[in-house]
Amino acid sequence: MSTESSTGRGVGEVAARFGVAVSTLHWWEKSGLLAPARRSGRRVYGDADIRRVALIQLLQDTARMSLPEIAALLEGGTDDQDWRAVVRGRVARCDAQLEGLRSARAYLVHLLDCPSDHPVEQCPYLGAEIDARLPPR
Repeated sequence: MSTESSTGRGVGEVAARFGVAVSTLHWWEKSGLLAPARRSGRRVYGDADIRRVALIQLLQDTARMSLPEIAALLEGGTDDQDWRAVVRGRVARCDAQLEGLRSARAYLVHLLDCPSDHPVEQCPYLGAEIDARLPPR
């Protein structure tokens, strides 16, 4: 077993493990999200770094957080940025997206329930909704 694998992992190994490009890890480091140790000029990721990569992916995948939002959360409370405000903002955007998805679902279910073979042309409900969206002449 090599010394590097017992004390840390190289950037290529970590990138492969998480299914991201090496450049992604470099970008996260440049953005202040990661700070792997350096040995002989090479990045070495310890267990805490690997957990942080997993956390970043978790926040991106589940909470749809941007890198600046993740950075604020990782930074914690500071005078410049309250991470709670960032999270509240993300919750508000999630709520807006949920409302948009509910609306989209309602339209799609209506289309499926419409007895017409051509609801786009023959559905009075859909026709009224389209008319309401037309710009004034």
